[in-house]
Amino acid sequence: MITAGVLLLFAIFPVYLLLAGKPSGTVIVLAVLLLGSLKALYLGASAALMSELFPAATRATGLGLSYNIGVTAFGGSAPAIATWLGSFTLIGDLAPGYYLTAVCIFSLWSLITIRLRAADRHGA
Repeated sequence: MITAGVLLLFAIFPVYLLLAGKPSGTVIVLAVLLLGSLKALYLGASAALMSELFPAATRATGLGLSYNIGVTAFGGSAPAIATWLGSFTLIGDLAPGYYLTAVCIFSLWSLITIRLRAADRHGA
């Protein structure tokens, strides 16, 4: 997941620069295909990772709460935040790219923290 996250991190901003510079149908389809493929690589393993974070007795509650809080906080507020960012002259049309980059950095930080804590727990 870290590899897919890093690839996504470095793909987001160039794709949004291309979308802002040449917003044609072909560019939009290619952008969605690239970012969607990278997102699929990332999210494919997320269910397994999240289920391993919680003990079996509290797994359903832990998964439900963490997933729904994350989707509400980052997904539900994304349009409002992107619109707000777009109101700044220097950001403009690239607001979704800035937002996705920030969320990707936060996600990578979380993955690295999970990995380090798992290594500490297993004595590696």
